[in-house]
Amino acid sequence: MKISVIIPAYNEAAGIEDTLTELAGYVPEDYEILVIDDGSIDSTFSIVSRMKYPNIRCIQHKKNRGYGSAIKTGCKNAVGDIVVWYDADGQHRPEDIMTVIEKMETENLDYCIGVRKRESHCDRNRRLGKFILSKIVNILAKEPVEDFNSGMRAFKREILMKYLPLLPQRFGASTVTTFIMQETECVGGECEILVRKRVGKSTVRPLKDGIRTIMLIMNIIILFRPREVFGTAGVVAVLVGIVYGVINAVTQGLGIPVLSAILCIFGIETFFFGIISAQISQLRLEHYS
Repeated sequence: MKISVIIPAYNEAAGIEDTLTELAGYVPEDYEILVIDDGSIDSTFSIVSRMKYPNIRCIQHKKNRGYGSAIKTGCKNAVGDIVVWYDADGQHRPEDIMTVIEKMETENLDYCIGVRKRESHCDRNRRLGKFILSKIVNILAKEPVEDFNSGMRAFKREILMKYLPLLPQRFGASTVTTFIMQETECVGGECEILVRKRVGKSTVRPLKDGIRTIMLIMNIIILFRPREVFGTAGVVAVLVGIVYGVINAVTQGLGIPVLSAILCIFGIETFFFGIISAQISQLRLEHYS
């Protein structure tokens, strides 16, 4: 099988040359290394362009379009039967690529996710957001997810290509592919990897990306679990409304209070919103399967 390593890069001039030199010197020569320069305003593109390794290609976005968009461009232009996502900032180790690929080929998997070991580096300002999103993801997921947004993961390209339109343009492509693979019942696996401290300055902005995380959660809920989430919320609201109304009617002797009626109406609407959303979600997923 041919392998393509897809590397999204945005303003990674500080570390991209070392990353590619290390990677190209480790993996077999028939591995395609495809760098997607996502509209960098530093010298990232020129650094990659002048590197003399025959298996390195670089595609440039004229403007910054986001991580998910870079992944999509890489998948569409890759020549490999298997595509591997790899970070440009020096966090990943080439030997971990070989571990992921070996597991995929040995067990004939459709995808494999690199799960970061506990001793892996993690930015402190991102821990809280990752913890919250991790808890929500595992509540919504069909199966427990060890590392829902790991940047190193491999897929059979023909399978991933079907679902590229569902990937967000910017934030959350890793998380969404985790759900897609579970929902479509693809055969997957996990293996441990070690993540190092990144080279250069992170582009993560806690406040802005925190808001993006909230929006991503909503998108995930609506796309993958609308019936369970909204249906449950609707039933709870109706039950609370009924209990509250009965208690007040008995203790106060003034009939059913307005708040009780509002809760019941809200719950019924929320329940049916979940049912309708689930039908739309199912149709959308089936369209790409």
